[in-house]
Amino acid sequence: MARRTDGGWPDGPRSLPLRRRRRRRRLMPAVALGAMSLGVAGFLVMLPAVSDACQSVPGAANVSTNRAASAMARGSDVLIVGDSYTTGRGSYDGTHGWAQDLVAERNWDATIDGVPGSGYVNTGATNSTRWNYISRIERSASLTPELVIVQGSQNDWLVSAETLRTRVERTLRTAKRQWPDAVVVAIGPSAPQPRAETTAGISAAVAAGAHAAGVPFIDPLDEQWFTRMNSASYAAGDGQHLNDDGYRYLAAKIDDALEELAAPRDGEQCA
Repeated sequence: MARRTDGGWPDGPRSLPLRRRRRRRRLMPAVALGAMSLGVAGFLVMLPAVSDACQSVPGAANVSTNRAASAMARGSDVLIVGDSYTTGRGSYDGTHGWAQDLVAERNWDATIDGVPGSGYVNTGATNSTRWNYISRIERSASLTPELVIVQGSQNDWLVSAETLRTRVERTLRTAKRQWPDAVVVAIGPSAPQPRAETTAGISAAVAAGAHAAGVPFIDPLDEQWFTRMNSASYAAGDGQHLNDDGYRYLAAKIDDALEELAAPRDGEQCA
């Protein structure tokens, strides 16, 4: 069972049903194989040849492989906090994005909390701090997630890098303190090109905040998930969000990155 909250409106969140779709274990977007091959350099390899490749997710060493595997197992209780990408803006119905795809694929018991325009600092259209990430995490204290995913921050472009870094660290530390038994993971900006190029400073600030908080950081920008060559296939009409293929592709990449947290590392055999 999955739960969804949309907090992007002044009257507060509302629950919406999540449409589940059965697919093969590895999510694959419905685009030409030629387009897929263009992004192969950015894929996270499941069977790397050397142990260093097992640590492609920065901060992964802060979470034990067994703990990570348990947190992301089928049926786990998961909380996803994010912006319009988590809401699914740009998809066929505007409400079905990467989070919904990944939840259905892994059969998680998930609460999806997406607020368009929000971020670690930014409040979205509400202009109320009730809707930034830390406030929503604090209001979710009654939940008992095994995995907490905090997505985004590309809306935090009006604040300084240090302000953002500090807020990211504080937000992620709050999540860790609130759910000490949960695995907390941060995902950086994941816009298509050319929008992605404008998020470099934001991504670096979020990475620094996650590092300070001891939280694994998934970095779509550094991994070049979206390039000038594949973005045309994955971008929504506004050029700011993703279409259905783009969200399926993003879900697959995040799925692989999460698997990396459970992969052997620190001298263990990768194969």
